[in-house]
Amino acid sequence: MSRRRYHPVRLAMYDWPEVRQETENLERALHEALTDALGLEPDDLVPWPEEISEADIWRQRGVLLTQTCGYPLTHALKGKVRLLGAPHYSADGCEGPRYCSHLIVHRDSPFERLPDLKGKRAAFNGPDSQSGMNTFRHAVAHIAEEQEFFAEVTRSGGHLASMWTVAEGKADVASIDAVCWGLACQEIPELTEQLRPIAQTAPASGLPFITSMQFSQTEADLIAETVKMVLSSPETAKSRERLGIRGFSKLSLDDYDGILQMEQEAEALGYPALA
Repeated sequence: MSRRRYHPVRLAMYDWPEVRQETENLERALHEALTDALGLEPDDLVPWPEEISEADIWRQRGVLLTQTCGYPLTHALKGKVRLLGAPHYSADGCEGPRYCSHLIVHRDSPFERLPDLKGKRAAFNGPDSQSGMNTFRHAVAHIAEEQEFFAEVTRSGGHLASMWTVAEGKADVASIDAVCWGLACQEIPELTEQLRPIAQTAPASGLPFITSMQFSQTEADLIAETVKMVLSSPETAKSRERLGIRGFSKLSLDDYDGILQMEQEAEALGYPALA
């Protein structure tokens, strides 16, 4: 029987250059605590490839701990990973393990409410995003009256790219994950000073921590408890403060049903795609 091998802890979702050192520090603390709790030896671990996408990280059978988005968890990754739970973030729009998105427009634009954006241009990060697409679609569905709402919808490739697209006048509105917005306000004020939020979307369970299906549920429970300990430890407080992390909650897949309900509600309202 071949030996099970694992990749080190990797937290790529909010790994911006501005907070790379704090992310590395937290990854290291989590990795050391988890390998100790699970009794893993150095030979049980293999490094990540130098070039690998977030989606490929999520799909690796040997992932020890990583973070994904709730929409892939309920769709492309369904039945392929073990859910652990979600961090608590301190950003505006976050409460415990839940978060929402901010609908942002240019600071100098005349728009005050989402209905004001009818016939305008929208940007979104990607079709598999809860915060940038699904919750945005859900918000628009309630006012679209079963018709296309925007004159143009542009896929940007990321939340920061969406923000720059609006700041540069190439789009009029975007839906930005509350954690990303909070980090951007803290780390890139020259960007966020050009923007302003006009509304918040419906909340959902936050970006989940996941592990490999190679671990048993008992082992996954141990991983979740270890993560909770590290994300409340005084030793990680400095890094967590910069990253806006206050704690961690163990969650079940049922806690992410709200994501599916948003999708189903938008479809029932005759607005199946952001348009």
